[in-house]
Amino acid sequence: MKLELVLIPSTGDGHLRPLVEVAKLLLDNDDHLSITVIIIPSMHGFQTTSYSSYIASLSTTSNDRLRFSFISSADRPNSPDAEPNFISYMESYKPVVKATVAKLTDSAQPPSSRLAGFVMDIFCTTMIDVANDFGVPTYLFYPSNATFFGLQIHVQYLCDVEKCDIISELKDSDTELEVPCLTRSLPAKCFPSVLLNKEWLPVFLRQARRFRETKGFLVNTFAELEPQAMSFLSSGDNNLPTVYAVGPVLSVENNGLDLADDKQTEILRWLDDQPDRSVVFLCFGSMGGFSEDQAKEIAIALERNGCLR
Repeated sequence: MKLELVLIPSTGDGHLRPLVEVAKLLLDNDDHLSITVIIIPSMHGFQTTSYSSYIASLSTTSNDRLRFSFISSADRPNSPDAEPNFISYMESYKPVVKATVAKLTDSAQPPSSRLAGFVMDIFCTTMIDVANDFGVPTYLFYPSNATFFGLQIHVQYLCDVEKCDIISELKDSDTELEVPCLTRSLPAKCFPSVLLNKEWLPVFLRQARRFRETKGFLVNTFAELEPQAMSFLSSGDNNLPTVYAVGPVLSVENNGLDLADDKQTEILRWLDDQPDRSVVFLCFGSMGGFSEDQAKEIAIALERNGCLR
């Protein structure tokens, strides 16, 4: 019998591309599996050029085993929130996603296939309710690293169990924290700012509280890269579902990048000509950006660290 998986990525390059690559890996490992990726439109219609091009490329790559279902913003029910945050925005698409999956299952002719489960991005935990409505398990895909995943779990423990007000206690503090997923203490001044933001902290806490409702986690890493974090996540002390290291998940094709072959060759040739261990790759995410002054400060800091030639 054929098995059908539903994958729900969050919007943004760093969430969509890795989950599509996970879909390909799953299909390569099981001939009885087919996958439908449900793509929700970006909030406020914001998309990078690369993301828009990649979305367009997906519409031409569907096949019998890997399909893409594009939800239109026009299908979204009117939200009671005039200015929805990201969580309420995703929440508002639950009826549309449920209807899409229902149509998918209705079109299947039993006993040829059955819905086996959902795999969803970390920002789509509200869709766990949709999976529950269909009586199938949910797996969570964590596109970032295991260390940040472990930190998020620990922050939720501090807030919910230790009743710690981390924003007031850690912001502008000289405190150092013992974090189980790290090999050394973490200075409060190095704490990720997003976890000390009064708007984003509740989002991450709400995510973490729902993590344990899933059947397992697929994390974009491998154990040898982050042994401390993987040990913490797999220890059983957190009452977490099984954690699977499925990385590195890479999208190495040029889909949507509009990068000419000669330009790619030029970049690779330049890298080949550099001395060993002399190049630092900085990645600030698909939404990252800095002012000219900030970029100069980063360049100066790298130049002065004594490790670069």
